[in-house]
Parts: sequence; C-alpha cells; structure tokens
Amino acid sequence: MAEIGGLSESLEDYLEAIYHLVQEKKVARVRDIAARKGVKMSSVVGALRRLSAEELIHYRAREYVELTETGEDLAMKVVARHEFLTKFFVEVLGVDEETADDEACSIEHVLTKDTMVRMRRMVGYVKQCPGLLEHLHELNPPGEVTEDAPYPEPCKS
Repeated sequence: MAEIGGLSESLEDYLEAIYHLVQEKKVARVRDIAARKGVKMSSVVGALRRLSAEELIHYRAREYVELTETGEDLAMKVVARHEFLTKFFVEVLGVDEETADDEACSIEHVLTKDTMVRMRRMVGYVKQCPGLLEHLHELNPPGEVTEDAPYPEPCKS
C-alpha cells in the first residue's frame, strides 16, 4: 500500500471518482459514481459507508455525496499521482494516452512516496538535459517496442 492514506485501492478509486464528479458536475450521486466506475449501486453504497466511517465523505441515503476537507485532500493526492504517472508514461516513455491512463490507475496506489519523489526528480533531470528526451523517444518508438528489444548502447561521455 502506498503512503497516501492507508485506504484500499478500491476506496482510493471511489474518492477519485467522487472528486472528478464534483469537479465536472458540481455534485456526486450514487448512480453517477456507479456509472463512472462500472459497478452496481449497491457496491457504491457499501464503499460510501466505509468512506463515511473514515470521515472522508458526508453521505446519507438519497443525498449527494460530499468530500470532507480531509477526503478532498486525500482525493487530490490520488488524482495528482494519477496525472503525474499518466504524463510520465506519455511524455517520457512514449506510451499511448489510453494505455498510460489505465496503467497509471493500476500503479498509483502501490508506489511509495519515496518512489514518487524519485520519479519526479528524474523527470526534472530529463527535462533539463537537451536532447535526452528525444533520444529516449528514438529508443522507444510508439508501437515498436518488444519485450526482447536490446538495451541501448551506453552513453558516450
């Protein structure tokens, strides 16, 4: 488990869904959360009860779902991780947007804070080195990378 808030992946995903719905529609309803996540409304209700018990949301049956201040802070951290990882996969590794988004969703919950900081530092370094990002893209052209692709030649100093 990553060091965000001690929640399961599933509950972090619910927080993320609620956050996005509130940003997009100004409100989050059980049916909208269910549709966004592709699950049954009964599954949503169970998750909302757990999030409410953790004091991350305000929830009552047949009412809108609201994030508490703590819940919003946690949701924003999950969203920020997801956005960073998606951008990293697309801009640095050259992964297509849909795959990058799916994979970011899968791993955003398991990376530690330390690993995320190290990845951010590496991205900062890569962006400051002229030609390095372009070189990485030459090594990994979209759709042409295979599991048995050879490692590149070492950099010449």
